[in-house]
Amino acid sequence: QGERFSGETLQVNRKKNVNATLGIKHLSRFTGVFSKVVSTSSSHETKMGGVSVQVITGDITKETTDVIVNSSNEKFSLKSGVSKAILEAAGPAVENECQTLAERRDVLTQPGNLRCQKILHLVGQTDLGKIQVCVRDALLLCIKHKLRSVAFPAIGTGNPAPNHLPESWDSMNTSGTKAIALTPGSAEYVTVEQLFKASCNKTITKIERIQNPVLWQSLQIKRRAMDQKNGHSNNERRLFHGTSADTVEFINEHGFNRSYAGKNATAYGNGTYFAVNASYSSSDTYSRPGANGDKLMYLCSVLTGDFTTGASGMIDAPLKKSGSIDRFDSVVDNTTRPSMFIIFHDSHAYPEYLITFR
Repeated sequence: QGERFSGETLQVNRKKNVNATLGIKHLSRFTGVFSKVVSTSSSHETKMGGVSVQVITGDITKETTDVIVNSSNEKFSLKSGVSKAILEAAGPAVENECQTLAERRDVLTQPGNLRCQKILHLVGQTDLGKIQVCVRDALLLCIKHKLRSVAFPAIGTGNPAPNHLPESWDSMNTSGTKAIALTPGSAEYVTVEQLFKASCNKTITKIERIQNPVLWQSLQIKRRAMDQKNGHSNNERRLFHGTSADTVEFINEHGFNRSYAGKNATAYGNGTYFAVNASYSSSDTYSRPGANGDKLMYLCSVLTGDFTTGASGMIDAPLKKSGSIDRFDSVVDNTTRPSMFIIFHDSHAYPEYLITFR
C-alpha cells in the first residue's frame, strides 16, 4: 500500500459515467475516502487521498497518461468500438505484439503511435463483479511496473446498439453500399497492408473499405449471440478470401453465399472458405487474374467461434456432443494450426476490405 498513483483518468461516454466508475471502489484499500466531486461540462473529478480520479468525455487515443487500457477479447484482437480505435491509432506493430503475447491474461505492450508509455490490453467484462476485479488487477499491474497514471475506457458499456456503424466509416445512409478507396499511407491502409504483407509479397494497387450497414449490423447481432452461446468473446477473426471481378458486386451488396460452395474447394465441407494467410488466397485458383493482370482478395471479419475439423460433404458444422443441439460454429483443416476456416452461415462473415493486387 506504500505506492500510489499520482492521477488516474477514465475515458467514458457522457451517458455512461455511472457504469464506468463502478469498479473504482477497490482503490479505497490503497488510498482512503473520496473527496467532494468537482464537475465541469466535460469532466468530473474527485480525490482519494493522493489519488485523483477523473471521468472525462473525449478521445482516449489522445490521452497522455502513463497507461491506456484496451478492453479487448481473449486474443487481444477485437476490431470494434474503442478497441478498434486504440489499435488503429497505435499502429500495426502493437497489434503484432499482441498476437505474440495472446496466451496471457493481461498484456502490456509498447504504445506505438499513442502518447502514453504503455498500452494495457485486458479481456473486457460485462458482469459488475468481474469489472471490479478487472480494474483492481489493472491498477495492481500498473503499481508493479511503477506506472503512475492510467486511462480506462468505459469497461462493460461498449456493446453497440443494433444500428451502430463503425466510427471510421464515411458518412452514409443506413442502407445501400459504398466502396471507399483508402489513402495509401493512412493508418487504416497500413494496417490492412501489414496483414496482407505478413504472408504475401504481391504488390497492392488499391484497398477499398466496404461499407454495407445491413450486412455489418447483421454480423454484430450474430457475434453477440455467439459470445453469449459460447461463454467467451474469442469468436471473431480477420481472414482472407480470394475472389474474381465478376463476384465483387454481389459480395459487396449481399455478402458471401455458400450456395457457390464447390466453385473452388469442398475438401472440408460445402461452406464458404477463408484463409488465415493472404498468400493462400492469392493463388490463381482463388483470386483469378483479370484481363489487366489485377487480382482481388477480401480481408474479412469472420465469426469462427468454436471450431472442429471439417470433412468433405459437410453441409453444416457438426454437433459438439452426441444428443446435443449445440453445433460448432465453423470447421478447419487442422485444429492445432488451422490454415483455413469454413463457415456454413452467410451472415457469419463480412467483407471488410477489398484488396486489389498483382
